[in-house]
Amino acid sequence: MTDKQPSFSLTRNTGLRYFLASLCALGVDYVLTLSLFHLTHVNLSLAAAASFILVGFVFYFVHEFWTFRSSESQVSRHRLLSNLAVLLLAGLVRVILIFLLESWKAPLGILASIYFAIGVAGSFTTNFVLNRFFVFRR
Repeated sequence: MTDKQPSFSLTRNTGLRYFLASLCALGVDYVLTLSLFHLTHVNLSLAAAASFILVGFVFYFVHEFWTFRSSESQVSRHRLLSNLAVLLLAGLVRVILIFLLESWKAPLGILASIYFAIGVAGSFTTNFVLNRFFVFRR
């Protein structure tokens, strides 16, 4: 037997690191959204928008130094602003998908959660593709 580590590590895969970071971000986003909604009594849309942008800003640093890390990783104003632009576009994709589904059929019962999940899938995909191949390309 050898003491070598397996050549495949879960955290060596960029896609998997993105997925793990995104799950964490989604959890933080969810808790922050509900906290803002219940504690400040702003409407849910505003709480969700504020949380989405704040969490996205913080997660730029996670992406820079972990998700898409490289030997050249360092704080970059250009990548930060590009990441925020991607974040706004991903948020727009989420809203459009949910709006289209709501226009098709009212989000009653479980449909509200299904529509949200479809919106999240669209925004996650948009965010990953644009960040991976444009913002953090090296």
